[in-house]
Amino acid sequence: MVKKPLTFVGDQIKGHTYLGKDGKCVTTSEYPEFAWKEIIVNAVAHRDYSIKGTNIQIKMFDDWIAVESLGDLPGIVRLDNMRKVHFSRRSPHFCMSMTMCRNLAKGYMEMEKAGLPAPEYRYNAFMLNATIRNGINVADNVVDTKRFSATEQAILDHLKILPELSAKELVALLHKTARTVQRNMNSLKEKGVLRREGTDRKGRWVVLK
Repeated sequence: MVKKPLTFVGDQIKGHTYLGKDGKCVTTSEYPEFAWKEIIVNAVAHRDYSIKGTNIQIKMFDDWIAVESLGDLPGIVRLDNMRKVHFSRRSPHFCMSMTMCRNLAKGYMEMEKAGLPAPEYRYNAFMLNATIRNGINVADNVVDTKRFSATEQAILDHLKILPELSAKELVALLHKTARTVQRNMNSLKEKGVLRREGTDRKGRWVVLK
């Protein structure tokens, strides 16, 4: 189950080739191998298998990869301590038999060493989202951040990854009042970069170019 997605994603990862100082061609991956394998393996290891009806999701785009796993953070692990605290409540035997469970701190270090943004982790309802970015500014996918306030940009960042988020969920994620979130969302719609598709209950947000 783990080896197939690792092989598939590995085939999709792009390499950048350039001429090195010694005159030889050098090829580097757009993502450190440890980092992208880490978020996939950990998603399988820590998934809450009591939740039915959907699966782990791997989403690949030109400039980022996101892996969504079901269940809350295991044990005493929290978003603010996950680089230091390790807990294998759900699948310790998987970790031991496969010897594949990854060291989260190393993933951060590998991204930093490559000059890339740190991995991002977000928790929403019953899903944990892990995202890594390759640092490439794709004109068609990246919104000019100078046009927006910090709150507006935070809303866009969340909705690009989880377009099904409700205004109430954004309030909890951003630690802002409902009035502040709604005012900023209205501003984004007026600027023509945010649009709602579908109904209020079953729709999704679309971040426009």
